Amino acid sequence: MLIVAAMLVLLSYWYGCFSTARLLAKSVRSLNIYKVGTGFADTENIYFNVSKSLGILTGALDIIKSYVWLYVIREGLMIMDRMAVPPNLSVLYSCDLLMLYGIAMLVGHCLPLTQHLRGGRGILSYFGILAFFSFYPTLITGLLALVIVFRFKQVRFAQYTIVVLPVLLTMVFSAIPSLNLLNPHHSTPLFTVKLMGMVLLMGILNIIVSKKLGEL
Repeated sequence: MLIVAAMLVLLSYWYGCFSTARLLAKSVRSLNIYKVGTGFADTENIYFNVSKSLGILTGALDIIKSYVWLYVIREGLMIMDRMAVPPNLSVLYSCDLLMLYGIAMLVGHCLPLTQHLRGGRGILSYFGILAFFSFYPTLITGLLALVIVFRFKQVRFAQYTIVVLPVLLTMVFSAIPSLNLLNPHHSTPLFTVKLMGMVLLMGILNIIVSKKLGEL
């Protein structure tokens, strides 16, 4: 079972290495995204330095890519578990391991070996992962982030909001179980601590990516 889990972690990292920004810039505009604008293979660079519509598509695909990957792993393993005799695969799609697959995918997006560790900031990939685990807090955050970007033109503040606010809202919702907006398994203090760990990881990854591109 440990070997299968390790393989899924590696597969998730490899999957994260496929940059939506890089692939869209190359296929749609024949551009090397690393030589455009900020040099980041991310939605922000596409949006401001290539095409706003292409940037929106890139961001949407990054969110979907992360969410769908975790969904496919969970549902696929659940189907296999029901077919097993006796069922014994549940540990592979436990919340902790699904979160580990998400983290591996996020690291792959930000530090892809396939591109010499030159990835993007991973904000929207992270957003898709949080949406999988804590949907309503993340949805509310996404709507607020859209207002911040399109009404107030504050992209960087919207990014900070995406990173931090879903975790804070999860804490609030978990304290009010009558709202019934969280999966019961995701409304515990321990789960919130794990989400805070992901916030810390996002900070570390962004420092590394920024240093590699000479921003720090």
